[in-house]
Amino acid sequence: MCYIVTPLVKQRMIMERLIDHWRYGYGADYNPLRGVALNTIATRESLEAVIEEVKKKCNPLIIGTSSKPRPHKQIGFRDMRRIVQDEGQHVLILFGTGWGLTDETIEVCDRMLEPIFGQGAYNHLSLRVAIGIILDRILGERGGKDERSN
Repeated sequence: MCYIVTPLVKQRMIMERLIDHWRYGYGADYNPLRGVALNTIATRESLEAVIEEVKKKCNPLIIGTSSKPRPHKQIGFRDMRRIVQDEGQHVLILFGTGWGLTDETIEVCDRMLEPIFGQGAYNHLSLRVAIGIILDRILGERGGKDERSN
């Protein structure tokens, strides 16, 4: 499941209208597979609401993401992959936008994924790109090529 969290009612309404377009509107006729993919998206007003909902189904490990190293909580992609794929642990991965996750949100996280590093010092990626890389490293066939991951 993918949750999009914002406390702003108007933003949730816009997201739900867009999602419904692809599920039920002209978009559903034009590209039915997009509607199927969007069936896994839900909007919520707070992270607390998401955590409460998820905890009714399972006891997830809450994992945060950041472009900055967080040594006190950091976990590498290989360890994350092992936890998810080999041990079958449920996880809730939190992705921030703009300025990233707040300090309060980082405190809620059990662990923080190591940052994605590239060739240079700049490692701020668009959310879409970061999510793709992280999911590939955790769920992909080879677990990514980053040998620095522990």
